[in-house]
Amino acid sequence: MWLGPDWTLVPYANPHYATKFKPMKNFTKVHGMFILFRQTLVTAVAFAFAVTTGQVRAENSFSTVVIDPGHGGSDPGGIPGQIVPEKTVALDTALRLQKLLQRAGLRTVMTRSTDIFVPLSVRSAIADAERNAIFVSIHYNASPRSSAHGIETYSENNRGAVLAARIQQEIIDRVSTQNRGIRSAEYYVLRKCRLPAVLVECGFLTNPTEAQLALTTAYREQIAEQISAGIMEQRQFAFPPLAPTHRSGRLVHKNKKQRKIVDLERFGYPLPDNPHRPDLDQHGEGASCLSVRQGRL
Repeated sequence: MWLGPDWTLVPYANPHYATKFKPMKNFTKVHGMFILFRQTLVTAVAFAFAVTTGQVRAENSFSTVVIDPGHGGSDPGGIPGQIVPEKTVALDTALRLQKLLQRAGLRTVMTRSTDIFVPLSVRSAIADAERNAIFVSIHYNASPRSSAHGIETYSENNRGAVLAARIQQEIIDRVSTQNRGIRSAEYYVLRKCRLPAVLVECGFLTNPTEAQLALTTAYREQIAEQISAGIMEQRQFAFPPLAPTHRSGRLVHKNKKQRKIVDLERFGYPLPDNPHRPDLDQHGEGASCLSVRQGRL
């Protein structure tokens, strides 16, 4: 049974606690089923925790959505040898999302509407120029392992986590794939954005099945519809006060025998305001979004 990448960013709830659960007698002879049960339980608890922090009712808590199609122009996204370019399907999905949100009465702002390269700093500046808004970045995943599959949504702080939880749940409710959960990450477009911000990974383009799905208009439309549904649901609730209590810039190894914490700098990804490698965040999403996000280590 495939259990996800070897590396994952530290989520808000400590994943080590999952190892504290003891197998029930019914699962002792079916270890794979127990692990799946344990993953599902932990994901459900994380989702409930994230959503309950934003349960204060509010009428139209935001009126604008900044939509950010990942990559573009000279930056195709993905990994070398990848057949389906991420920038193309990300843009199409984002444009579909824009139409859905506009029909629902929301104002939308696109960081790009065509196949052009937009620096990460410009994307963040576009978002920060908006008031009463949220930021949603659309991506597709990649991995050197073709078996990697599923959908996951990232945020950088507790305000983004509330939105990420709603979007992730809406997608998983309708799309038949692995739920990779909501995760925390210090990606440039998230940590440099003052708005509640999320980054959605809509499936693996290096997985034969999900790549074929991503090439269909039906799949991209469904993904856009579910992201839209999560956004509209969140609009009914106020965002919680900003409380950045997560452990920024750290990675946790999931292998229990080799679990360790590793600084992102080891992989060439600077922590915020690092004066030594300022260029890494400016050369496109592939340079700034550490390959851990896309299962590339």
